[in-house]
Amino acid sequence: MKPVPAPTVPLLRHLLLSVAILLSTGLFPGEAGAEWGLEITPYAGYTVGCTFQDNTTGADLDVKEGGSFGLVLGLPDTPETQYELFYGFQRTQVAGGGTLGGNTLFDLDIHYLHVGGTYIFPGEKVRPFISGGLGATHFVPGGSGMDPKTYFSLSLGGGAKIPISGHVGLRFEGRGFLTILPDSTEIFCVSSGGAACTVRVQGDALGQLLLMAGITFSL
Repeated sequence: MKPVPAPTVPLLRHLLLSVAILLSTGLFPGEAGAEWGLEITPYAGYTVGCTFQDNTTGADLDVKEGGSFGLVLGLPDTPETQYELFYGFQRTQVAGGGTLGGNTLFDLDIHYLHVGGTYIFPGEKVRPFISGGLGATHFVPGGSGMDPKTYFSLSLGGGAKIPISGHVGLRFEGRGFLTILPDSTEIFCVSSGGAACTVRVQGDALGQLLLMAGITFSL
């Protein structure tokens, strides 16, 4: 039986709605927003890749590690907690392992969009924090005719915020991502469907680790 793909459109609609609510609350703050304001953090980082197994061929496939960048929007709720919207992007490649000799099979763009929160521990010069989120991972393969796919994912991380002035600071963070693939998932298929799937994965999850640094601007 051919697996039913994840419901990508409703999920993306909910995430875009969350973006609109977060931005509107920050731009037109109520009691909490008026006291603390919206935080915008562009970041650059390095993402460690992952390995998964093709269920049809048994071959190991590697998502290569490399540079990444993105944006974090934070809206304080209390002095210790924040609502957070996280977007991350990595342009990478999928390479074959084992008998495939590590040759690049195709290019791959990975997008993360998560809604979550942050808890900030007390501190003056350095404020440690933990963060987490739920959302979607969007894979866009670069092979001819191959279809993009969107799956549910979650993230958990921690780091430190270092204030520089009243409206500018630094953010250092390590964050792990886990993308859940449904049972008997066919990913990276050509548009003609059916017989031409580059990778088939059964009941697996893809994990990545992001190390990032960013500059935070408070509005």
